[in-house]
Amino acid sequence: MILYIDTETGPSTRPDVVAHIARKHFDAADLEGSAKDAAKALEKTSLSGTFGELWVISIASDNDEPITYVRDGTDPDGEGAMLRRFAEDMIDLDKDVSFARHLDAIIAHGADFDRHMIRQRCTAHGVYLPAAVAGCSPDGTSMTPWDRANRWRCTMALWTGDTRGRVSLGDLALALAVDAPVKGADGIDGSQVWPLICAGQIGRVASYCADDVRRVRAIYQRIMSARRPDLI
Repeated sequence: MILYIDTETGPSTRPDVVAHIARKHFDAADLEGSAKDAAKALEKTSLSGTFGELWVISIASDNDEPITYVRDGTDPDGEGAMLRRFAEDMIDLDKDVSFARHLDAIIAHGADFDRHMIRQRCTAHGVYLPAAVAGCSPDGTSMTPWDRANRWRCTMALWTGDTRGRVSLGDLALALAVDAPVKGADGIDGSQVWPLICAGQIGRVASYCADDVRRVRAIYQRIMSARRPDLI
């Protein structure tokens, strides 16, 4: 079994975190500048599971259609409720197919981001995940990308040959001419995710996330078909 996954995140919505960041950047001599700095710092929290938050998780098994988990923005516990739904399905899958034995890989583009974001936000909400999905050893220690027991694989690293290499999902899909939705054809890119969520258009974000899963799968299958066709 191979799982393909993508996430969409946003900055912290917790008032105490917003206040904490504002205090850290407060400068009585430059109120306008400190407000801008605080706004930028708050926006950057979406890149870390410490303060950032998950809004959408989309996942597909093998060649199945993606299943998408969407946060209810009107629910104060929306993120926790979404993560519990996701975790329950992963636990059920674990029970049904002896997950640890039958899961060959979890594929994402920039996989370390998605892996850590899911693990950290689940931890923040006290949500249990099977170790294989969390990318953790039995003792709870987070695995490194080169740990052989770590099932997470990154299409970006597979392409560049370097865990620090960078190539966008859209550029790689275009370069490989994969059979997948064209990145940007829906009028959305990553910079628009949070504004769309704020505008109440999370349905568009969810569709965009599911299409990213389709792109990741097509890219992975194209790369692996030239290396290990027996895995496809």
